[in-house]
Amino acid sequence: MFDQLKALGQMGPMLAKAREMQAKMQEVQARLPQLRATGTAGGSLVTAEANGLFEITRITYATTAPLTDTELLSDLTRAAVNQAIRNAKAAVEKEMEQVTGGLDLGAMRGMLGQ
Repeated sequence: MFDQLKALGQMGPMLAKAREMQAKMQEVQARLPQLRATGTAGGSLVTAEANGLFEITRITYATTAPLTDTELLSDLTRAAVNQAIRNAKAAVEKEMEQVTGGLDLGAMRGMLGQ
């Protein structure tokens, strides 16, 4: 019985910490549209930029890009976009790690708006 009471006494600080973490996560989520990550392919012939919502915000082609070779250009574009998205995911994970202190929230992410 005393163990249960002791556990209840620890719930207050734990809930306060969870609320604080949730507020910080909401701040990070608000910054995600402004977060930028790039990916390149073909020795920077193609550069793609993604935001923290994993949306492609820009694709640029170097003036030396083989614009007439559509198959190659398509492959390079896909590779640059995929790299940009991977880099954006890594940046978002780093932001979230700073909030959670490296704590893996697992199933709690849904409850915290992830």
